[in-house]
Order: sequence, then structure tokens, then C-alpha cells
Amino acid sequence: MPPAVVPVEDGAGAGDEATYYSCHVAWLAWWNNVRCVLASTFLPCPPAPATAKSATVRGTLFLHSTGDRRVRLFLQDHGGAADPQPADDEHFLVLDLPSGLGGADIAAAGRIVLEYQRQWTPAAAPGALLASPKWLVYCNGRRVGYAARREAPSDAEGWVLEKLRAGTAGAGRLPGGGVEYLRGRFERIVGSPDAESSHLLEPIGWSGPEVNGGGGGDGGLSIFFHRI
Repeated sequence: MPPAVVPVEDGAGAGDEATYYSCHVAWLAWWNNVRCVLASTFLPCPPAPATAKSATVRGTLFLHSTGDRRVRLFLQDHGGAADPQPADDEHFLVLDLPSGLGGADIAAAGRIVLEYQRQWTPAAAPGALLASPKWLVYCNGRRVGYAARREAPSDAEGWVLEKLRAGTAGAGRLPGGGVEYLRGRFERIVGSPDAESSHLLEPIGWSGPEVNGGGGGDGGLSIFFHRI
């Protein structure tokens, strides 16, 4: 976010004071970005600034119990009071998380950090943060691989999402045991064009035999997106 513009009155020393203030604000913004990058390995991400925009979105994560073990992440607008259940073909983010990331990792860490590096597209305009095509993924301070963005769910994924549509929040397995899922409302906080996060609001956790003997995690899931 660019430094705030500080109006000053004409007079000796006013220009020097404004320049000093702007440099100070810019330095603080740079340090805040550095702290967010460190969140992927050592620190919790700092709280969002008071000027950050927030909204409630619907988030769904699921993975198949056998075969392709990539975790699928879907984010969509939550819908208004008249339509609390959004259509499951209207997603603003569809991500394939790496196969090295499983339900047990998510439940244990409670935090996933996705990092996009500007050097991957040096000649292109930055564009919207969530439109980035690929991400480095960290979980519990450990790099677990890459995530890839897609425009929409596949037909098979659409079938799973339709089965989950009746549930506003929860975690477990679909009948038949083939798909483990977590679904709930997330608070989406946009701190800047290069940083945003989504935080699970319901106290639910990932379920399945690989997580605490089937008991699930504590449900404190947060997903951070950073462009550096």
C-alpha cells in the first residue's frame, strides 16, 4: 500500500517533515511485509491493519481417500440473507494444493501460507492477487510443494460440491468413505493488493482416520496469501 499523503502548510521545514514522515510510513509497510513472509516459517502473521477490508466467504477443502491425494480448495462468495447457500459453480478461487499436504497437516498446523513470487512473471502487470497461477505452499513451517490455480471445478469435483452443498459447515467423510472434507464460513481479510487471508469461523476440524484417530483437528484454520 503506498505511503499516506500528509498535507502540509507552506513554510520553512514543512517539506522536510513530510518527507521524513512518508519515509517512516514506507519503512513500516516494508517491515510488515517482511514479517508476513517470515510467517511461512517462523512467526504468526501480524494482525490485519484497521483499514483492511473483510467479508464472509464459503470455503471447501476436500481430498480423495485413495488415488489422487491433492487437497482441493474452493472459495466462493457466501451469498446474501435471501440466498445463504451460494451456487457451487460460482467460485472466485479453485486451487489444487500439493499431494504432500494432507488432512493431518492442516489439522495440526492450523495455518497454510501460499506465496507468489513476482519474479515468475517479471514482465507482466501484477494483476489481482488470487488470479496468480501458481503458489509455493508452506504448512506448519514446512514447504510442502506448489499449488496451481484453475478456472473452475471439474465435473467430478462439481458432483462432490453438490453433495456438500446442503451442509453450511462441518468436516468428515461423504457416505462411502471416498472423500474427506472440511466446509465452513471464512472471514476474508484483504490487507493490501499483495496480502490477504481467510480464517475459518466455525469451530470445526478436519476429520478422518489419519487425524487424531478420527477425532479431527481444532478447526482453527487460516489461509494466508502473499505476493513478494
